[in-house]
Amino acid sequence: MAKTLPLRALTRSEQRTLTAKLKDLSLSARVHQRYRVIDEVQKGRAITEAADRVGCHFTVAYDWVHRFNDSGFATFEQVANPKGRPPILKSEQLRELVEVALSSPEERGLPFSNWSVPKLAEYCRAKNLLPPVTDEWVRRLLRREGLGAQRIRTWKRSHDPRFDTKKN
Repeated sequence: MAKTLPLRALTRSEQRTLTAKLKDLSLSARVHQRYRVIDEVQKGRAITEAADRVGCHFTVAYDWVHRFNDSGFATFEQVANPKGRPPILKSEQLRELVEVALSSPEERGLPFSNWSVPKLAEYCRAKNLLPPVTDEWVRRLLRREGLGAQRIRTWKRSHDPRFDTKKN
């Protein structure tokens, strides 16, 4: 069970802000929920009871009361991670991956005629074109760029220089 945490007294401006935010229908549900937690606790309810009434876990309610006690409503509407995770793959690397995928392995001096995703990923990692990522991640990158795995051919290529004339 969460520790009890008393809510500090709201200033007049904080009380006006809280009243306005509770009436504001343009707020996201999550942000509105934060203001409702403070309102419920201010009315004298325990954090667990306020969490039940608002519809969140008591630890979430506890964290928002703690944040309010520390900094008021300053952090209530901030995005948790505005920039997101920094990319681990640069656009140049993605272009090089697509270029390699569209080329023939024989052009690159490899002993096979078609790329499989594991072979392509291994080759690109060996040439430092990719960070250490899984084969499935490479498959998803290729799909996102409109490329799919090649079908496996059931015949072998001939090394005979007169193959085309013999074939016809």
